[in-house]
Amino acid sequence: MVTIEVERGSVKALAAMLEEELSGWKQIVILGLGNEFGGDDRLGLLAAQKIKQALSNTPRVEALTAGTAPENFTGLLRRLSPSHVIFIDAAEMGEGAGTIKLIEPYKIEKQPPSTHSVPLYMLAGYLEHELDCKVIILGIQPERLSFGASLSGEVESSVNRLVFVIKRLLSNLSEANV
Repeated sequence: MVTIEVERGSVKALAAMLEEELSGWKQIVILGLGNEFGGDDRLGLLAAQKIKQALSNTPRVEALTAGTAPENFTGLLRRLSPSHVIFIDAAEMGEGAGTIKLIEPYKIEKQPPSTHSVPLYMLAGYLEHELDCKVIILGIQPERLSFGASLSGEVESSVNRLVFVIKRLLSNLSEANV
């Protein structure tokens, strides 16, 4: 798998990338990560909330807000036994605000420290090994991460675009998997 950048307006590229990554899925758990008070850092939480609402009647899809400690969800993930886990998080990638990237877990190891208790690459490796699932990390470049800041317009647009693509894709794939 190669790191794929999705240009800010490319819904089609994002959908194609995710469809390939989700090939053969049986059960998907989406974990939105971030700090609700950290400006754009809350984007993962917002995405998970919107996906949960949009896909509430879609079987075998769970969307959860995991905050800054996604490792606390390993027990629940074990019980749900997903074939795929998707993390959605703010990711400093040196790109324009709102850029969405599929990030390989091992590449995160080389990144600066994050706000998470356990590094995301370690959690991804643990889940892949222990649950025999595929972990997908979707990062969105934040504009501002300062405490108390509001969500930036570019990031909010990207969250909405990502939610739209995931909703459409999983609704269609769910019908095909029935």
